[in-house]
Amino acid sequence: MDYRQIKKRANEILKTRTAECSYVEYKASEQQLDKILKTICAYGNNYYNNDIQYLFIGVEEENSEDNKAIPVIPIKGIPEGRMEKCKNVINSLRSFLYPNVAFEVISNKLDGLNYLLIIVMRQAGGPFMVAEKAEKDKKINLKPGRYVRIEADTRLARVDEEYDLLRKFSNFHYSSIVSTGATIDDLDIDLLREYISKTSERQISEDLDKRELAKVLALVDKNDPSEMRVKNFAVLMFSSHPEKIVPYAYTECIIDMFGTKRKMESKVFKGAVWKQYYTALDYINSNFLNELVIRVDGSADNKRIENFTFIALEELLANAIVHNNYENGKPIQIYVSEKQINIVNYNKPLPPIRISDLNERTFFNERDTENPELRDMFKSLGIIESFGTGIGEAKRSMRENGSPDLYYKTFDVNDNITSVVIPVNEEYYEIKNGSKPKKNVWIESETKDFKQKILDSGFSKNIKQNMLKLYEQIGTGVFGNSRVVEILGCSEVTATSYLKRMGNELKIIVPVEGVGKGKYKFKYNVIDTVSGGGF
Repeated sequence: MDYRQIKKRANEILKTRTAECSYVEYKASEQQLDKILKTICAYGNNYYNNDIQYLFIGVEEENSEDNKAIPVIPIKGIPEGRMEKCKNVINSLRSFLYPNVAFEVISNKLDGLNYLLIIVMRQAGGPFMVAEKAEKDKKINLKPGRYVRIEADTRLARVDEEYDLLRKFSNFHYSSIVSTGATIDDLDIDLLREYISKTSERQISEDLDKRELAKVLALVDKNDPSEMRVKNFAVLMFSSHPEKIVPYAYTECIIDMFGTKRKMESKVFKGAVWKQYYTALDYINSNFLNELVIRVDGSADNKRIENFTFIALEELLANAIVHNNYENGKPIQIYVSEKQINIVNYNKPLPPIRISDLNERTFFNERDTENPELRDMFKSLGIIESFGTGIGEAKRSMRENGSPDLYYKTFDVNDNITSVVIPVNEEYYEIKNGSKPKKNVWIESETKDFKQKILDSGFSKNIKQNMLKLYEQIGTGVFGNSRVVEILGCSEVTATSYLKRMGNELKIIVPVEGVGKGKYKFKYNVIDTVSGGGF
């Protein structure tokens, strides 16, 4: 431990009048034994996994303009003659903690005034608690139990927070433990083989039977002599009906329908969780995600806007499934309306990530997950591109679409919920609802038919995917052979064959005159008014 750097950092905290938070607290005197003891206990439990936590003794506090506790400068300080006695009093608190919390009490000075600094680093061997004898000691009189520091509040842990602590110190994940009732018989051989065919595991022979495949994918309890019992993530990934074994392991979509009579409709997606992802994503995309291609009157410039970006939906839905707490007996819920898509998990992100972090940041390299095996398997399937980047990608897609920022709802600190909102693109909503001046637009009811024409064609899957890729990247632009080569990384001969297929056979591109030979655009029908259909 570099005490010189720690002392320097502590003085910076005081000079900048840093407000109390999850790793900073101020106490005027060592006589506040109950508050000092519970803070040390909470620092040991370290709910937000801070690298280092500071407790200042000899520093009074006052409220800032935004009602946060900040240090009074100059500090109150501790007389030189009392410093050693204060240290001894604080060190005597060690016997009231179980297990022992490793902390240091060091002397420091600010502007010639002494104060004590209690330092608590990350701990192992917890959770930590205040022993019962602390309540019997008249000088302390502190209720026993496990304390946590939530933001700037130190208090006894709630039941769910105690569980978080137990999981953290034991590195426990529900998905990793053996299912109480499931066996290999509950897994679907077709799901296993399909997963293998879609991932880097495809070198595994599909001739293996179910038990052999389960062993190769580490789905089986190694301590089971019968080699039949499987882990919870195996049920979630490879059972046709995981909700029969893990209650409420499904995704529910609730649609706010608008018309002469407003009503709510519900659709439930069951099955293996990766299948839920695909089917829920496809359902919402097909029915409620629309696109306008806008041409401003008198201008040749076009732009495309989506009501809700597909990228945001796919990234946040994958996040919801991978980070869902499947122990809590509640489904993932997706609320869809004209103005927003709201994806809800009935659990908070695991510490150290907070809801405020989800709103403020775009990258989460330190983020833990409820279900590490699901995360890894979703990455193998290509659903997750790289760890910790999904929210950032969703935010980027919203900015590029000109949409308002997505946001996570802020609830009471005691509420166990994560709720992310994808707002509608405001320009799209205004055009659809007639509050914008009329413009010539192409509406997605036609571009959806356009995409479906590609998907329904008799071409191979690879060719269809490449045609959709061309459409997504080119949009309303003019293109030719060289642009197809650039996007697909193919030869000129192959590019020419794509142009012929799209032009002569599917008739989804049309020649463009006046811009050079061999130039095309994707074919749209222009309309002057916006009609209904989905949202």
